Amino acid sequence: MFARLRRARSTLMGLAIIGIAFYHAPFIIHSQWLELLHSCLNCGVDMFLFLSGLGACHSIAGRGFWGYFRQRGRRLLPGLLVFLIPWSLVMWALGQMSGPELLGSVTLAGWWLGQSMQLNWYFSAVWMFFLLAGPVYALLRRSRLPGLLWLGLTAAGMVLGLYVGIYTPAWWLMTAVTRIPIFLTGMLFGVLEQRGFSHTGVLRAVCGLLMIPGLWLICYVNFGVGKYYGYGLGLWWYPYGLITPGMAIFISDLHGFLEKRKLLTSLTAPVRMCGRSSAEILMVHVGLYKLMMLWGPFRNRIWFLAAAGCLVLGCLYRQGTQRLEALVKKLRNRHKGD
Repeated sequence: MFARLRRARSTLMGLAIIGIAFYHAPFIIHSQWLELLHSCLNCGVDMFLFLSGLGACHSIAGRGFWGYFRQRGRRLLPGLLVFLIPWSLVMWALGQMSGPELLGSVTLAGWWLGQSMQLNWYFSAVWMFFLLAGPVYALLRRSRLPGLLWLGLTAAGMVLGLYVGIYTPAWWLMTAVTRIPIFLTGMLFGVLEQRGFSHTGVLRAVCGLLMIPGLWLICYVNFGVGKYYGYGLGLWWYPYGLITPGMAIFISDLHGFLEKRKLLTSLTAPVRMCGRSSAEILMVHVGLYKLMMLWGPFRNRIWFLAAAGCLVLGCLYRQGTQRLEALVKKLRNRHKGD
């Protein structure tokens, strides 16, 4: 099961970022159930964090914590800063950003300070998860009962989310804080794999059963009185924490099925390419959407084309940054040789 999850990582990431790109598009939807389905595409973020937690364990085991942290920085920062700085300057020139917001945007500190016009919360908050990975991994690896420790840490994360939502004015932090449990869940999976956990059938069944209350809670939060309390208490994100592990296992099983029948390459190549370019697709589509909204509204057809176009642009941008990084590395090696 664990090996399948790792082999399907690019496919899972690709499906996640495709869902997020279409979730952020402000389609005009008249059906209540279609609107619910559209809103659930947001669970791609939870898939990101689940897989990030799983991958963090293997990366820290191989590189050490600071090696893992540097690797994450090398993966995200070059492409992000090349895009973020010009985008922020354009938004500032258009009068959409103040001077402090411009500074907050290019330093990734603006979201933490509650500044409204920022590229996306994820690029600021993800560093919290990277820093959290080190001590959590050390605790889980040393614990004789990592599942019980995970349960305690998850409960503490949920209490923190409720505290932020109820007792602090920084309500926007709930977007990240309420996703701590799913990141911890990914780390638990990583540690269990490293320990040679053999009861994967039980774990698979538990994750499948947890999807039932998760789906119920999604409906509860979106309809009736639950919508008010759900948003107010941050319950909007917790259902995805319940369904994401089971969903990841199911998709990885399907991935393995296609892999055995040699259908994987032709059917999932574009999805896997999106998965490998997920960070670039996220920054490109969020940045473009915010510019489009200055001149909107647009019809659903235009938003659909914009979302599809951003998937292509993000993949091309990833390829461009990879070539640029390779060129810089080549020039450095040549300089050292001289």
